[in-house]
Amino acid sequence: MKTEEELKGLPHVPISTFKANPAHYLETGALITTHGHVRAAFVPMDEPDELPGLDSVKAQLKLLSRMRQPDHVAEELRDLRRTRDSEDVGEPR
Repeated sequence: MKTEEELKGLPHVPISTFKANPAHYLETGALITTHGHVRAAFVPMDEPDELPGLDSVKAQLKLLSRMRQPDHVAEELRDLRRTRDSEDVGEPR
């Protein structure tokens, strides 16, 4: 969460400039202005470096694409659903 002082330090950007290239502000963030007045704050969120279990899900999907027997595919799909459904959902942002 940004403090008020950190928010004040963000660059002031007209909405037309922000809409033209929002990706430019992914790292720094920006205060979006309309007619010189701040109307919104674009604040980048800290993302985890890697999602837990992503590599294992990718490996399971790759394996599924190579399987030929329906019963093996069904078993692998059950495992994939079980691991997917057991993941914890993080705090809302």
